[in-house]
Amino acid sequence: MDKFARAIVEFSARVLRTVLERKVSHDRAFQSVLREYPQARRHAPLRVLYRVSHDIVSDYYTIRYLEKLIYGKRGGTKRLAKLWLLYRGLESPHLQQHLGSVERLRRKLLRSLPRAPSSVDEVLESIEDPAERLAVKHSYPRWFAATFIQLLGVEEADRLLEALNEEKWWIRVNTLKADVDEVAERLLDKGVLVRRDPDLDYMLEVIDFNEPLHHLEEMWRGEIVFQDKASALVVEALQPEPGDLILDMAAAPGIKDTLIMQLTSNKARIIAADASWERLKRTKRVLQLYGADTTKIELIHADSAHLALAKPPTKILLDAPCTSSGAIGKDPAIKLHLEDPTWVQRFPAIQEALLANASRIAKQAKTPITYAVCSLLHFEGEEHLAYNQALEPKKPPIPASNGYKLYGQLADKVARLFPHRHKTQGFFIANLEPA
Repeated sequence: MDKFARAIVEFSARVLRTVLERKVSHDRAFQSVLREYPQARRHAPLRVLYRVSHDIVSDYYTIRYLEKLIYGKRGGTKRLAKLWLLYRGLESPHLQQHLGSVERLRRKLLRSLPRAPSSVDEVLESIEDPAERLAVKHSYPRWFAATFIQLLGVEEADRLLEALNEEKWWIRVNTLKADVDEVAERLLDKGVLVRRDPDLDYMLEVIDFNEPLHHLEEMWRGEIVFQDKASALVVEALQPEPGDLILDMAAAPGIKDTLIMQLTSNKARIIAADASWERLKRTKRVLQLYGADTTKIELIHADSAHLALAKPPTKILLDAPCTSSGAIGKDPAIKLHLEDPTWVQRFPAIQEALLANASRIAKQAKTPITYAVCSLLHFEGEEHLAYNQALEPKKPPIPASNGYKLYGQLADKVARLFPHRHKTQGFFIANLEPA
């Protein structure tokens, strides 16, 4: 194995192992391994190390299925990295300039394998169970694929899981600091092709770009925000108005609060609560960067499940902690966390506790709640409302699909954003009023 191939295998294996052991994002794992194994950069470009390790994490379940067929048991992450190069390396756009190294490694691997399917497509053709087939095809836990087959049917679940794997970028122009048309023109001059969104005039859909988007000086000046359209629609569902006193029960990192202030021209007031002091400190920096009037925003370090207020809010925003299953395109490591049932199951309990206190505050103040999660899973969305007699859902006034049909009339009163339908992250959004 030459130095390039060895660096790719070793580096990606370490990133994958870090994600699995520490339950962190791909980007955090990447930065950690870069510090521990800096010599990899001598033999492989940084961009290639990033993209290949990203794709290996994303393809984890597919590779592991192949490993079971070939070896009959699990091995280490280095074996998985090699198998990815064997079955995905030649088609990877990030390795086209290094096909000689990849091909030499593939030939060596093929000679050493006890058995080897010719391709992933051949393997898929042999899988009869629809959930297993979609799980292997798109690299997800089987239970995850089975869930969406139940909710949407096989064909739409296939489209959803495929689109969920894709990285999609949206840019919100911060109109407190910049003009939308001027920003769009400047971005075009820098090789970033964008399209104005027909629903939200401050949102730009990124069509193509040449350089890493986070290098844009507009971001560092607070003129643009990388915020998914679905996330912006959460704030649109809230319908903030000048003079509102809004309780944000899970505020960090503050991106939605900056949009509240943008939409109200800094004329709303916000009580921004979060359980993490470190995240609140970051929130303060974010608010300042984007020109939000911080004299009208009170940051509170508190667990919102037990929060009590002296003054009643006029609106409540609860963008609750969740599995982030709707954001897999941004971070494929979320897929690996979904394999741990204890990790998945802890979120509905947190959401239920937050919703219960939101309901209590809303009833006392006679004020509405906007509840949202960046999740496609029904037990983080519709399930919370299906048997809740204390809250009455009202259809949010936003361009979105209904909820899952499994929930009957409730589905017509809530909103869902899907990557395959709306080109956004997956989100559940509901406007709730105390019964």
